[in-house]
Amino acid sequence: MKYFILAILTSLLLILNIGFYNEVSDAEVNRIFFIKKHPTFRVQFFNIHANDGNHRRIEKLTSEQRQDIIDYCKYRLGIDSDVTTQADIETCAKR
Repeated sequence: MKYFILAILTSLLLILNIGFYNEVSDAEVNRIFFIKKHPTFRVQFFNIHANDGNHRRIEKLTSEQRQDIIDYCKYRLGIDSDVTTQADIETCAKR
C-alpha cells in the first residue's frame, strides 16, 4: 500500500511539473520535454514557433491560437503576458 501511494504521489508530481510540445523538422516529429515554470495539470502544449521560422501576425491569430501562446509563454518560459501586441509574440519566440 505504501508503494502504491508513493507511485501516485510521484506520478502527480511529474504531471504537475513536466510538459511537452511537438516539433516538426525534416519531416520528423520530435517531442520536446521541459520543466514547467508553474505547476498545472496540462501536459501537452503547442509552440506556435516550433514548426516554421515565420512569426505569426497578431491580426491573424484566432482566440485559440492566442490562448496557446499565452499558456506556452507562461508555463514553458515563465512570461505572463496577454499577447495583445506583436512584440509579445516576438518575446516568446526569442527564447
